[in-house]
Amino acid sequence: MTDEELISKRELLRAARISYGTLYRWKRMNLIPESWFIHRATRTGQATFFPKERILARVGKIQELKSELSVDQLREIFSANVRSFLIPMNDFVKLNMVNRLTLTAFSAVFPKKEKLDFDDVFSMYVVDHLMRISGIYLEDAKQVIRMLEKYLSSKSSKEYQLILLRKMGIPLMMLVSGEDEILLEENTEIIACANLSEFEDALKDQLIS
Repeated sequence: MTDEELISKRELLRAARISYGTLYRWKRMNLIPESWFIHRATRTGQATFFPKERILARVGKIQELKSELSVDQLREIFSANVRSFLIPMNDFVKLNMVNRLTLTAFSAVFPKKEKLDFDDVFSMYVVDHLMRISGIYLEDAKQVIRMLEKYLSSKSSKEYQLILLRKMGIPLMMLVSGEDEILLEENTEIIACANLSEFEDALKDQLIS
């Protein structure tokens, strides 16, 4: 897992030109996840930090959309699952958001899916990245899609790391919450890693841009 650069609350308020009250109002409205408020000890006491790239992108998107959308609509966009999103498979294919092999993997797992919800698209979006960056195989891709389908149906948050491992040629995968250190057995290597919340934000940005 990669360490994210952090930004302090004071630096965030200055960079985004928002007030303390605005920041915490957006938090109460569930526009900014609770997990992004990272409390750490400093030389002068306790301070709040945020994942820099994600919080700046989120605040910028809120500022861009808040005059056009209602609070409920904003909450829908930034919720863990975009419930109202639905697109026919044929229309999604025409968007060229993922490659043909990703579509093949998804269709092999769900051969009768004609309409895709947000989580379906999200699964393919993650797999497509893993295929391009990490070179995972078709069978690995299908395994990721199955796992994400099972995970997404039972979890309300995507604040997890998806980690693909390989031990003696056998692929394994896990979902890890938080920043806990991962200790691996000998001859086990990490072949791919994906921060699901970052992928969710990136996908939403594409869908609503």
